[in-house]
Amino acid sequence: MAHVAVPGGVVAYRSELRRKGGLLAAGGAAVVAIVGGVLMWLPGRITGLAGFGLVIAACPLLVAFGIPIVAGWSTIGIGVVSSLALWFVVGQWAAYRATQRPIADWRDWWSMVWPLALAMTVGGFAGFVLFALGVL
Repeated sequence: MAHVAVPGGVVAYRSELRRKGGLLAAGGAAVVAIVGGVLMWLPGRITGLAGFGLVIAACPLLVAFGIPIVAGWSTIGIGVVSSLALWFVVGQWAAYRATQRPIADWRDWWSMVWPLALAMTVGGFAGFVLFALGVL
């Protein structure tokens, strides 16, 4: 007899959490980056600043590639792809950690991922501030 999980059961839910954890983290970061990109294209200093902040929050590795100074398409592409890959890894790690408990749900995943998301976002902004202070 084949091993089949009961739909909506504990095993199926844990499997879904492990399958979709990384995609949810990377997808959320991609949505935030797209909103930030749209805001940066709108006219005005406030929308541009808010958009840049959202892009840095979603793609914290852009600062490591020198994005405020170097603005080539290949550099931006590599920074965005590496940031989204990092978000995917963080989401998968959080899904793995959350499913260590016998009964896990998305609240457990969120409790694992939010400290790392906060640290990545603060790190991106701190890198940008240090970069800006070094250039000024």
